[in-house]
Amino acid sequence: MEDFDPSKLSQIKKFISLYGGAKKSLGQHFLISDTVAKKMVEAALLSPSDSVLEIGPGLGVLTQELIKSKTKEIVLVEKDRDLHQYLLNRFENKNTKIICQDALLLIPGLIVESPFKVVANLPYNIGAASIISLLSVSKTLPQTMVLMLQKEVADRILAKPNDSNRGILTVFIEQFGETKLLHNVSRNLFYPPPHVDSAVIVISNINQLSVPAKVALKIIKSAFSSKRKKIKNSLFNNLKILPKEAEGIAKKCGFNLDQRPEELNKYQWTALISILKSKI
Repeated sequence: MEDFDPSKLSQIKKFISLYGGAKKSLGQHFLISDTVAKKMVEAALLSPSDSVLEIGPGLGVLTQELIKSKTKEIVLVEKDRDLHQYLLNRFENKNTKIICQDALLLIPGLIVESPFKVVANLPYNIGAASIISLLSVSKTLPQTMVLMLQKEVADRILAKPNDSNRGILTVFIEQFGETKLLHNVSRNLFYPPPHVDSAVIVISNINQLSVPAKVALKIIKSAFSSKRKKIKNSLFNNLKILPKEAEGIAKKCGFNLDQRPEELNKYQWTALISILKSKI
């Protein structure tokens, strides 16, 4: 989708120059589309009781739409000290809590009230890691996440069984909830424009797993440790499960040992993780 506003771009260029320019080390590419921001907020279905986390708010294009939604609290996490000060000047008295910290360090200790939602244009360099942290170590599990990501990462998350893009991130996330593509976003809607396009995805109906998230993640990582290997030669060998027992487990879960990890569907993975949790 395209929504290019030359006046918005000119304004953002001025702001960026005042705050030291875009920092490559922080993966900074600033959204210049109000329409994209509005659609993200609409997709989150926010209510007055919701607590919301935005990671990497930058110049606040998405933040200003979140504030209009009149939620209970908006937590902004911005690592860039210059932009943190800008956000304080602009949004400090508008129902926001503005924190200057690395989001990956903040998430394990973040305290927010439920219902909790995440709406963010994630910096490319921490996109996947942020999602895994929010699902595995956050004290409060998000109910919904509406996330802008590098399109390549979004494609991995949304990959269906038998798709070569399907991997650790795909399987781990779909154990928690439902994923869908909201829309693709052209690189031309950012300044400076990145080398790749982006996509907005929605992860909804998120629920706690029946096993510890770290255990589930370890099992999934073990299965995908050798790309394209059959599951009997990756997961079951890594866990030192003998062929006869492995065959019985596979049968219970509805797949065969000659299949590759990316061929299994969500429900087969759920059953497999439940059985193997005692092996970790």
